[in-house]
Amino acid sequence: MTKASLLALAAFLAAGAPLQAQASGGCPPQGDATKPKIQKLNELHARTEEPSDDDYDDTADFDALIAPGDDSQRWQSDTAVEITAFVVDVRDGAPTSANCHATDPANQDTILDLSPGSGVSDASHRLIAVITPRWKRIMAKNQIDWSTRAIRARFLQKYVSIRGWLLYDFEAAQRAVNTAGLAGVNVTRATAWEICPVTGVDPSDDSLEQITVLDDPPYARSNASSPAP
Repeated sequence: MTKASLLALAAFLAAGAPLQAQASGGCPPQGDATKPKIQKLNELHARTEEPSDDDYDDTADFDALIAPGDDSQRWQSDTAVEITAFVVDVRDGAPTSANCHATDPANQDTILDLSPGSGVSDASHRLIAVITPRWKRIMAKNQIDWSTRAIRARFLQKYVSIRGWLLYDFEAAQRAVNTAGLAGVNVTRATAWEICPVTGVDPSDDSLEQITVLDDPPYARSNASSPAP
């Protein structure tokens, strides 16, 4: 084989490697990002460790997570939470660097749009939770289906108890009312903090009385952000 042919073959194999990695679930923790800051974000996204009891912050309920004000430094990414929330929507994530821009939904995130109650639907009170492909595979080994279709069928428009790690998605800061400065058409969420990755989700076992409280909170968010507490 000529040198030119060898070079062409090497280029072909290199081009095919990311596709093979996606198909096999072999996307590395840093994804296919090239910027160190995004690589670090992707590594947090790729966590597969289950939080220990000591990792949970019992003060971080839904109200605390979406409390107004610049919250970019309010929490830490080594903190885990367990909250009760209402699932407004369940959808496939788009191809992202965290998942090596996979196009197969099985290798993409599943996104849960959460609100504090069934009567609170505006985006300025939304919290995002992310089920990653790695956790889909972990659960599949235990015969539990965490595909977008299965999560949607089981939890859409219902109350859930959801737990996982906190992650500050700085790429979403300009779409979050707490860090964008003003609520507007570009706002899709209350905060750039996410529950990502989700490590557990179950039907809520709250009593009817507790759910009624969630459905009737004093949520009157100003369009302007206020200083963090």
